[in-house]
Amino acid sequence: MEAYQVTQALMSVGTVYHVRRPREDALLYTVRGELMSPTPKFHLVEGEAGRELALLHANFIKTKYEVLIEGTSRASIVFPAVALKKTLTLVVGAEEYAADGGVFKGVFRCKKPDGAVALEITKELSLRDTFAVKVDESLPLEVALLSAVAIHSRFYEMV
Repeated sequence: MEAYQVTQALMSVGTVYHVRRPREDALLYTVRGELMSPTPKFHLVEGEAGRELALLHANFIKTKYEVLIEGTSRASIVFPAVALKKTLTLVVGAEEYAADGGVFKGVFRCKKPDGAVALEITKELSLRDTFAVKVDESLPLEVALLSAVAIHSRFYEMV
């Protein structure tokens, strides 16, 4: 499994996340939220402002997010409108994964039918909102990274 860190940037105009490998300074990707959009939209780009790789957009109440890669829907992330625990359903192609982040723990594991973990997103204790993302080759990297952004947008963002 490959490991990444998705960290919300402080003091930025709009919502911005930086993606790096754990314990490395090199910026791999940036996720930028659209500032004046009626629904949440986030653009995943190479480096600081390179080529756009994917788009994440949500409905108004943040219960359904869609990942578009090259204009084609590749995945959807669905959250219950009302729930006591942090749960989600990730659909990628014909595969459907359920993840339960619990009430407080903030660990989301999407498992394959054989029980192996395909994607794990963990909310880390940090001054800034940071998520550890571990993904295997069965899921597109863009879907994994934008799933962490969707989790933050739905459960942890204050606005």
